[in-house]
Amino acid sequence: MKYSLDQLSAFKAAAECGSFSAAARRMGKAQSLVSTAIANLEIDLGVSLFHRAGRYPQLSAEGKRLLPEAIAILQRCEQLSGIAHSLNAGQEAKLRLAVDDSAQMPWLGDLLEQLATKFPQLEVELLFPIMDDLYKLLQSGRVDLGISYEAAEQPKELAFHWLKQCEVQFVVSRQHPLAVAHNVSLAMLQSHRQLMVTGRQSGAEKERFRYSPSVWWVEGDWAVLELVRRGLGWACLPKHFADVTQEQDIIQLPIQFSESQLQLGIQLVWHPGHQLGLAGQWFKTALIQGAIAG
Repeated sequence: MKYSLDQLSAFKAAAECGSFSAAARRMGKAQSLVSTAIANLEIDLGVSLFHRAGRYPQLSAEGKRLLPEAIAILQRCEQLSGIAHSLNAGQEAKLRLAVDDSAQMPWLGDLLEQLATKFPQLEVELLFPIMDDLYKLLQSGRVDLGISYEAAEQPKELAFHWLKQCEVQFVVSRQHPLAVAHNVSLAMLQSHRQLMVTGRQSGAEKERFRYSPSVWWVEGDWAVLELVRRGLGWACLPKHFADVTQEQDIIQLPIQFSESQLQLGIQLVWHPGHQLGLAGQWFKTALIQGAIAG
């Protein structure tokens, strides 16, 4: 392969402008240089890209077929240059985000759209670890920023900033025995299986909202919701998660005991010792400013 980007650029300009002279004016070069570049490209490719019999050159069948390929190559080169420029300016190659509970995506979606617009060359990795698993990823440097529920015990080496409050609801399937009760006591909850979200780390955090001696541990809110829907137990789920699902066969239990009004803080988490790039700094600031505005 001997052809150059200059040759491909001349080919593209001539095809779009309709003449070699107009292409030369666009590129700021002498017409002879553009004509020579296209002629050399034809030699390198072994095909004629233009018919030159008329007053203005016309794309040949081969030229029409190869033009989109040439444009694609030039666009990828522009993308390469753009990424290199962003990296040179301090933007990280990849921003790695960890979010405890994928049901938070609706309110995060707007901010992610802004991130994509502001940093179009940025590669993003979005993970959904649960509870202590998220902290482990931050501590190891595997992710840059985390959004998690407020834990009873927070690792001292991590930094936290409160973002918003989340209400927790007690939910059950309409077919479950508890669904017909008008007032559900703690003793009634304890007599039925509880479905609880769990991470892969052991510790006190996973037992935090345990009320029943009988528990099924499930990795993920969506799986918990499916088991609730099938009548396999009751669960405590974030209100925004229940709102997103809009399940017709799942109801909120009328709880009547002192701890029934559960509130969970949602917080931004990061490791102060791990430096953020431009995109990470922007995303962190946007989250904090949004929390203040809200």
